[in-house]
Amino acid sequence: MHRWKLNVFVVCFAQLLTLIGFSAYLPFMPYYIMDLGAGSYQEAAKWQALFETGSAMAMMLASPVWGALADRFGRKVMLMRATFFGALLAFGMSLVQTPVQLVIIRTLQGAFCGTVSAAMVMVATQTPDEHLGVALGLMQTTQYIGHAIGPLVGGTLGDTLGYRSVFPVSAAMMAVALVMIALFTHERFEAPQRAIKVASARASGLPLERLREVITRNAMIMLLALGAIRFAMAVESPIISLYVKSMAPDHPRIATLAGMVVSASSISTALAALAIGRLADRVGQKKVLVACALGVAAFQAPQAFATSPIQLIVLRVFQGVFMGGTAPTANALLARTTPSERRGTIFGLSNSIQAGGRALGPMVGAGVANNLGMSNVFLVTASLLAVISGVVGFLVQLPKVAPFGQAAPSPAVSPGLAATGQVAKTKMGG
Repeated sequence: MHRWKLNVFVVCFAQLLTLIGFSAYLPFMPYYIMDLGAGSYQEAAKWQALFETGSAMAMMLASPVWGALADRFGRKVMLMRATFFGALLAFGMSLVQTPVQLVIIRTLQGAFCGTVSAAMVMVATQTPDEHLGVALGLMQTTQYIGHAIGPLVGGTLGDTLGYRSVFPVSAAMMAVALVMIALFTHERFEAPQRAIKVASARASGLPLERLREVITRNAMIMLLALGAIRFAMAVESPIISLYVKSMAPDHPRIATLAGMVVSASSISTALAALAIGRLADRVGQKKVLVACALGVAAFQAPQAFATSPIQLIVLRVFQGVFMGGTAPTANALLARTTPSERRGTIFGLSNSIQAGGRALGPMVGAGVANNLGMSNVFLVTASLLAVISGVVGFLVQLPKVAPFGQAAPSPAVSPGLAATGQVAKTKMGG
């Protein structure tokens, strides 16, 4: 087996374990917060919003730093760092006694973890360009599967053994992932001394000028679109479990039921991601992004009128199918329009922008729920996604790809030309 293939398979399996661990405690977190002292749905929603926003804000600030360090010191060590702190801080959540302590640990988790971005960078830099689409699609599917399985496992364990027992299990899964990464992945990495010197020499330049040397116009629009989509989907995060509880307040296994609702969209997303990625290669990524954003909006709005958890599950399954077409195509475009030595930076920036969306979304969701009612949160999300689809449709201009066999432009591209998106075919992966 080629070394890059082994890396992809090992990182994917490690990510599966890690994300099952991370997402296992998410469906019952509002209930855990109530056990820690929150006395009402409104108070629990506020603490849940802080839980999500604190982590996302910390990740937004830290991700560009970790991305730059990955380009300088190596991607494997950054992935190991993120996984180690994920395990340590997940275990710490089992020891907290107040919502404040829980939010502090979650914020530290956002600052020191970020395994998704670290894994994406590892795969994007160790995979030949002609296989990037498949590798990143497999990575994205694995991450969706992890997010689908985790809430089911966590909800079941929470109802059976108690909420606190889930956190050590999550930590153990991440510890196994850490060992796998350390022993079975290999990184071809050489510190880019010349790039470091050039960057230092240009440190006096304007931030916008330095930014243009790293990303193209298309990449910038895609980054903003990803951040906006992440914001829209984060709006519902503080209330979805509470919404389920409001529909079935006396259900004997409420954490399991909430886990099923949370997992429903992730399962269909995982199943749809690779198929929609191939469809995007045929009909065009821009069309797929626009159609999928509209599709998610179309199945978000009816959730405001659902009267049972079963109806929510059905709607979220269909919502997940369209969600499967967003991130994989955007991430592949980001990688292919960015030189390999800069992909740590671009994925760190992507993670930062998306974290910013995740930071703002929960606060907006909690505010809407507490002032207008929980059901209106879904209408707000649907409206935001409809707007995003229009922005992408009008502003994204996909780069022209030279026909197969045609000579590509010289790879020696000036910063100004790179900023317009006219990157050499060799930089695009053919």
